[in-house]
Amino acid sequence: MVYTKYMKNIADKYITRVIREIQSHQGSENPVSVSELMTLVPLTDREIRRLVSYLVVEELYPIGSKSSKPAGFFRIRDISDFIEAIANLDPRSKKIEKRALRLAKACRKYGLEIPEINISKYKNSTHLSIQIKNSVVFIGNEKKYIE
Repeated sequence: MVYTKYMKNIADKYITRVIREIQSHQGSENPVSVSELMTLVPLTDREIRRLVSYLVVEELYPIGSKSSKPAGFFRIRDISDFIEAIANLDPRSKKIEKRALRLAKACRKYGLEIPEINISKYKNSTHLSIQIKNSVVFIGNEKKYIE
């Protein structure tokens, strides 16, 4: 398998091992934890999470994750697993939105001229739009600025 520059620091054999292990954990009730994966390959927690994100976003592997117990990654096998995986993403998007708003406030506190911003998430999308005065920034796979 050939992987793009995003995974150039991770050997193909480790990527393949992680894929095989996650694929063997079918369904949201049978996830493999990051710590279990770390015992199989010499990768850090962050590297494994980055790898899984890459596998889903770039290579289109049907890998879900959940943070409730039992937590970990699993191969999505049906609509129920898909819903579990999507439901796990929503709280994260709310945390990102809160952090962005607090970051703007922190910048203003330190004297930077940051205007009021409005953050919204499109229904059924992973993209955020941030409205700053008369400009809109779409955040997703790539940034797009519209003035």
